[in-house]
Amino acid sequence: MNLKELLSYSIKLNLKLPFRHENMVERKRDRSLVIIGDLHGERDSFEEIKYIVGGEKESLFVFLGGYVDRGPDCIGLLKSILTFQMENKDRVILLRGNHEDWDMNVRYSFASELISKGYENIIEDIIGWYESLPLIALLEDIVALHGGVPKPIPSSMKTLAKAKASDSVGLQILWNDPLDEQYWPRGGGTKPFTADDLTLFLKLANSKLLIRGHQYVPNKGYKLNFDNRCVTIFSASYGYSWPRCFVYFPGSCELKLEDVEKYIICI
Repeated sequence: MNLKELLSYSIKLNLKLPFRHENMVERKRDRSLVIIGDLHGERDSFEEIKYIVGGEKESLFVFLGGYVDRGPDCIGLLKSILTFQMENKDRVILLRGNHEDWDMNVRYSFASELISKGYENIIEDIIGWYESLPLIALLEDIVALHGGVPKPIPSSMKTLAKAKASDSVGLQILWNDPLDEQYWPRGGGTKPFTADDLTLFLKLANSKLLIRGHQYVPNKGYKLNFDNRCVTIFSASYGYSWPRCFVYFPGSCELKLEDVEKYIICI
């Protein structure tokens, strides 16, 4: 399939994901789980992760968004991810990140890459694909999303599921960061979230752990916040040869917060 066809097929898969409610997808954590952070056009990072988990034929794969911009081969990476989704269908959940936005693509590199490589005819398809991506994956005791906890905390899971990238709650899900020594204000309605905010959010979701992407972590590739209840992973190197990380939970794994770090795989 060419990229236009892959995008069309992916949109159908995204919208028909089992147990999708509005912009949230719920799944049981009854099989091995692979969670992949921002890839930003680094096709080699994705290929290496696939190689490492190549024997996982029944795993659930969750991507946290941040597929395009910055990196050298966003088109190639998209083709690889969408082909992977086509081959594995219901076992792949592609979440939306803050760079799955045309204004961001114009500001950074993806729009230029599309135009320079003769893909102007699929810009509307790309935007339509962005709109098909859910914002949250609820995996029993784990919540996965791109950015962070929205404030104020939504009153119900039904309200949370209705969040859209174009509204305040959705924007914060895509953009918010934990309040720590690395926090840097991003502006535009984004907010830092604290340990107390996370406690309320996890209570709402009846979960124990938040896994997010969105922030690169120099020289390490991941970080833990708030007594290991918030894990940040980044799966791209940004050209600095920094460690790239993803999360792998075996199917039989009982989630214990004190053991979370051992499930982070660095490459």
